[in-house]
Amino acid sequence: MDKNMELLLRKLDEKLEKQANLITQSVTKNVTEAIDEKMNVIMEENKLLKNKVLELELKIKSLEREKRKNNLVFFGVEEIGKTERELVDYIKDTIEESGVQMNSQEISNIYRIGKQAENKNRPVVVSLTTQWKKHLILQNKSKFPSKIYVKEDYSKETLEKRKQLMSQLEEEKKKGNIAYLKHDKLIVKKPGDNSRDKRRREPSDSPDQTTQFKSDLAKKVNHPRPKMQKNTIIRPNILNYVEKTRSDPCPNSPKN
Repeated sequence: MDKNMELLLRKLDEKLEKQANLITQSVTKNVTEAIDEKMNVIMEENKLLKNKVLELELKIKSLEREKRKNNLVFFGVEEIGKTERELVDYIKDTIEESGVQMNSQEISNIYRIGKQAENKNRPVVVSLTTQWKKHLILQNKSKFPSKIYVKEDYSKETLEKRKQLMSQLEEEKKKGNIAYLKHDKLIVKKPGDNSRDKRRREPSDSPDQTTQFKSDLAKKVNHPRPKMQKNTIIRPNILNYVEKTRSDPCPNSPKN
């Protein structure tokens, strides 16, 4: 009797343990699936946010670049005793000394950057009204007075990238390649490679093809297509008889 009870209790314990394991596995599975589902939603939202942040960063960079595209930075301009009006006139005269015709109205804004300090001339940012004038000034910057030099206006991030690319730029030049920095990119070309991005022109028709086309067109104009004849409709006899009866007076009708 005791053995049977012991066996029964053992089986009951095993059954309860098995059921407990099944319940635990089921609960664990449900919880895991719920967590995975929640994590997938969070990861998707995180991905969308990252894309949005990247999009905003690119937009900010584009706006920053657009803002600076007509700017030049002049170094070595004396700071003492120069008002904004005097600064405009000084920059204008300096540019004209390099052989570039300049008008005061072509300078839309001018200001110094950096903290003011003794015995130190802060750089001067000059905003021009046109980009082609900016390029013309840069082409003649070697003609400026020795104490004055000019550079393009880049953001801190772009300046850092250009600084990092300088060593690679020197290596490419040592290899004999044509290398230069364009904004924050390193451009490398092989010697003698003058290829540029050009739009492909569509193949034009030869004179013979054009003449033949005009000749064919003239033939079509001078020889119009013949008009289509309308098909003759043959009516049934009964209809012909009815129409004839309506149109012709009856021969046997009595006269008044």
